Amino acid sequence: MRENRRKEMADYIARRQTATMHELCRVFGASMNTVRADVAFLAETGAVEKVYGGVRSAMPPEIPLFDQRAQLRTDAKLLIAKAAVSFIEDGDTLFIDAGTTCMHLLDLLGDEMHVTVITGNLHLIGQAYLKPNVELIVLPGSVNRRTNSVSDVSTLEFLRRYHFIKALMATTGLSADGQLNVSSYLDYEIKHRAIEQSEQRILLCDSAKFGAAGLLSYASLSDFSRLITDAACPNELRKLCEQSGTALTIA
Repeated sequence: MRENRRKEMADYIARRQTATMHELCRVFGASMNTVRADVAFLAETGAVEKVYGGVRSAMPPEIPLFDQRAQLRTDAKLLIAKAAVSFIEDGDTLFIDAGTTCMHLLDLLGDEMHVTVITGNLHLIGQAYLKPNVELIVLPGSVNRRTNSVSDVSTLEFLRRYHFIKALMATTGLSADGQLNVSSYLDYEIKHRAIEQSEQRILLCDSAKFGAAGLLSYASLSDFSRLITDAACPNELRKLCEQSGTALTIA
């Protein structure tokens, strides 16, 4: 998908700071005309700057990857988070994943709601402090700037103690066969364990992630009772939800 390729291209350039046009053709398996069009689009958004023979990132290198992702598709992510909050009920025990969509959930949760939240998401930890009706349990671990969360091997043992009414989960990509992807083995273990110990699983995933590959698959779409995505949801994803028996909510 074009939008997904452009997002990955922006991330690639941000990590490397510079890239040649021929390098982008090779890495993304695209023609020079396609890469030129993608670079022109990214330059218009301010993500990259054109230089002789290639491009350079317009993002300063010290910005963590999480912050870069948090600036992408913010309207869609907020709508998805708002829709997800409507499925949270008073008294719920929630596992809330790390991620740039999940980070908005407590911002949107009504002050009158009494819930217990187990999370390592640093943004949510800060927001929970402002909501006295939210009982917060913080996962142990070291700060991971890539995901803006805390996690390490001790997190896995800690998670074994808890049972969740609902798990609100994220993914780095949703492949065409319904597999949910992550980029590290530790992320795989944490997410896999969280959904195993949850009665209901709700996936928050913007449509740009559909078709994106990943290093590891922590679950299948059929493991989830509901997918919440945005209005750009492609027909292929709608059909996949029908085949998987997963309810679909379009935010």
